[in-house]
Amino acid sequence: MEVVIIEDEDLAADSLKKLLLKTPYNLNIKKRLESVSEAIEWFKQNNCDLIFSDVSLGDGESFEIFEALNIDTPIIFTTAFDHYAIQSFQFHAVDYLLKPYNQIKLNKALEKYINTQKHKIQFYPNQQNLDNLISRLSNMSEVSSYQTRFLISKGEELLSIKSEETAYFMAEDKSLFLFTRKGEVFLYDDTLYNLENKLSPKDFFKVNRKFIVRHNAIKSIIKYSQSRLKIELQPAPNFNASILISAKNIQSFKEWLNN
Repeated sequence: MEVVIIEDEDLAADSLKKLLLKTPYNLNIKKRLESVSEAIEWFKQNNCDLIFSDVSLGDGESFEIFEALNIDTPIIFTTAFDHYAIQSFQFHAVDYLLKPYNQIKLNKALEKYINTQKHKIQFYPNQQNLDNLISRLSNMSEVSSYQTRFLISKGEELLSIKSEETAYFMAEDKSLFLFTRKGEVFLYDDTLYNLENKLSPKDFFKVNRKFIVRHNAIKSIIKYSQSRLKIELQPAPNFNASILISAKNIQSFKEWLNN
C-alpha cells in the first residue's frame, strides 16, 4: 500500500511516519509533501493508494489540493481542529483523526480504509454520513479532556497553575516558559509541540513556533505587512522582538478569535 503524507510540520510528519511503520499493514511511505503548491504539482504526475493529510498548511488548506485536481484517492485527515471535519467529508475522506492521536486510533483508521476497499464502499457526502460524523464529534468533545493545570516549581515549592491564570507559553532555546496573567514567569517542563496537543483549541492558539497564547493575553493585533499580523501580549514578554503571525496561520487565527 503506497501512502503519501501531506504535512508541513516536521515533528508531526516524523511522528506519523513512526506510527505508520508500527502498524500491522504493509505500508510504503511514497512521499511527504509540505505545501499546497508542492502537492498539486506532484499529484499531476503521480498517485498513491492512501493520503494522510493535515488541513492547515503553510500556503493554504489542503482542501485546495483536492478541489484543484478532483482527487479521488481515499484520505485520512489529521489535524488539531475539529471544525474542519464536516468540510473534509466533502472529499474522499475515510476518517478524521484529531491530534494528538495514538497507535490504536491510527490502526483503526487504517482498518476502516482496508474495509472500504474490500467492500468497495465510496465515501461521498450524504446526510447519513454527515449526521454520523456530527454525532461522533459530539461524543468526542464530551469525553475529550484537555490539560487545565500546569505543575511548576518555585524554589522548593510546587505550584499548580490553572489554565485561566495562564497568559501564554514561550519557547526559548530548549526551554519552555509559562507566563501568568499576573506577570509571573515559570520554567515549564515540556515542549511547545507536545503542549499544543494537550491544550484546548478553544482557549489556546499557537501563533508561531515560539508562542502559544490564550485569548486574554492578546493586548492588540496590528497589520504588519500584507501577509503577516503582529500581536502585542499582556503581560509583555521580556524581549523587544515582534511577535508575528505568518500567512499560513492568519485564517485559522481569525477563526479562533471568532469562536
